[in-house]
Amino acid sequence: MEIVKSVFEEAKIIKTVSRTDNRGPMRVHGNDAGMKALGIDFVPREIRTYGMPRTGTFFGIHYQTPEQPGAKLVSLISGRGIDYIVDLRPYSPTYLKWESVEISSDNDLMTYIPTGFGHGFLSTSDDVIMLYQTDFHGGKGVTGRLNYKEASIGLTFPIEITEIADYDAEAPFLADLEL
Repeated sequence: MEIVKSVFEEAKIIKTVSRTDNRGPMRVHGNDAGMKALGIDFVPREIRTYGMPRTGTFFGIHYQTPEQPGAKLVSLISGRGIDYIVDLRPYSPTYLKWESVEISSDNDLMTYIPTGFGHGFLSTSDDVIMLYQTDFHGGKGVTGRLNYKEASIGLTFPIEITEIADYDAEAPFLADLEL
């Protein structure tokens, strides 16, 4: 594994280890020793898959606070999409800035999102399967939500959002949150 880019220093875009032979492709989506070698202390406590059958499905913006810390490692098993990383640390010079990266089952990239950063994802193909690893146990009330339409962040999308859960569409705006 190697770090392709640091986003706001702490968040990372990582190139996974992969190979293809006559049996097909193999990709390492997580390795604690490999992560430590990159200076990232991440050991998964919960691993989920999310299926997005349709292009334009959006998840987020979700985040962990210092009171309920946690990091995420996001990669795709199939399909492609845009991963969004938003700096939600009020003390940071890049507060409310965001960056995005295309991740896919073909480009071997994954994102590491630490505490204090928001995360969103937009599928740009049908039949996306996301591998979502966290170093915390999730559940209701553990992860914060911020509305993806928050004007002070100004996310832009290359395609229309066609699918979004009420949970995300009705997320609070910054004025209603204490970050």
